Amino acid sequence: MIKSFKIFTGLLFFIPILALGQDTTQVLTLPENENKKIIYGFIRGGIYGNIDKSDDKPYISTAFSDMGLKIECKDGLLFKAYADLRFRYGAEFLEPVSKFDIREAYVRINGKHWDLTTGQKIIKWGRADFTNPTSKLSPQNMVSRSPDREDMDMGNLLTTIKWYPSPSITMEAVALPYFRSSKLIISPVPLPENVTINEINSLITDKKMFSYGLKSDIHLKGIDWSLSWFDGYDPMPGTALTGFNLDLSVPIPVPETELTLKPYKLRIMGLDFESSAGKFGIRGEAAWSDPYLFNDTIEYVPFPEIEWVAGIDWASGVWRITGEYSGKSVLDFKSADADPVIGTEPDYARLAELLLIPGFDITEYVRKQVGAFNRLYNYQLEKQYHSAGLRIEADLVYGKLAPSVFTQYNFTSHDLLIIPELKYKPADGVTITAGAEFYSGRKGSLFDIVDDFMNCVYVGFKVDF
Repeated sequence: MIKSFKIFTGLLFFIPILALGQDTTQVLTLPENENKKIIYGFIRGGIYGNIDKSDDKPYISTAFSDMGLKIECKDGLLFKAYADLRFRYGAEFLEPVSKFDIREAYVRINGKHWDLTTGQKIIKWGRADFTNPTSKLSPQNMVSRSPDREDMDMGNLLTTIKWYPSPSITMEAVALPYFRSSKLIISPVPLPENVTINEINSLITDKKMFSYGLKSDIHLKGIDWSLSWFDGYDPMPGTALTGFNLDLSVPIPVPETELTLKPYKLRIMGLDFESSAGKFGIRGEAAWSDPYLFNDTIEYVPFPEIEWVAGIDWASGVWRITGEYSGKSVLDFKSADADPVIGTEPDYARLAELLLIPGFDITEYVRKQVGAFNRLYNYQLEKQYHSAGLRIEADLVYGKLAPSVFTQYNFTSHDLLIIPELKYKPADGVTITAGAEFYSGRKGSLFDIVDDFMNCVYVGFKVDF
């Protein structure tokens, strides 16, 4: 692995040097010195409606009012300071919410051929539209209740330095001293009886949680592409078994299980590109990921895998269509030895039968169930997965009306997501959004687990200032 790392990091720096030799542009142009202080933002309200499957009656699961305040201060030459502050009040998934969040707040210092940024920032690597296997620098809130999809992205404390040896090349290094967790899509799901899960609700500041990334961007005639390397903690943690007890004082033994979200460390080699052919935009990504602690007995660490993405978009008149295919191959694959601990109904009678088997280790069996759930969540129950996504958008009535529909389907797990949406802008700075989210999957699949609370219709009202 060390040899592979040396070869890959060598490519990160050697290939741009070759591209530099082909570059004919001699001078970098810098922006004019212009001091600016800007304050802008939005005020927004929204509601999400669901159907209670127990009685088929509609109810409001989420209602909120929130405000975003954005502040920019820059001189156009030497520095830029930016902050995106958010405050939300209301309820999400029937739970009261009153929170203040610094989504981003960073300072960037510009040199002639470099810039240095430090603070809370969102960094997204990769060029694909729906799936980005190379992007591991910023966490996401997978259960975000917002009509604006970008609100899923969360900032991370980091320092990044970019070097521009020529207009066709960018070299980037990013350091993340701490760990901030993504919010899993199962967070609001009702857990099975006697199962608890401890989530990560704050920054983990252990000195061992350091992560870093390196990337080279090469901009050549007709194609942009990148090589990247990430070494650190995946923002999407695994689920570990941290407590188990079996009550044998009753006729049918009742297990009590404690689960805890736990970060794991991995390394990722990535490649992405973007080009065009006439009216078609073409882009793709590929990534190889290798967890440090991989062992099929460690339930919260996923298998190594290779993931690839290919996408295309086309625009004509008022229409824009984007399509994408993604696939993955799970390395060192072994079939799961148990059913996932979440997503299947507990069978206490079956458990009692297993306990009669001489030498049966109930704790190890539960650990295998937790491991199977992690593989369900990471789409690693099968050796290979294939999925596709499609988004169709239109820009009507001189930009005042924007209907769209997004759908994504996993051919292996049969998970399906459909999001139809309509945006209407009756006046400058005013947006009314109405839409729905529909999740569906076969029995026991990830989307089958979450569809009760994620399926919804929503309406949002937003005023920008």
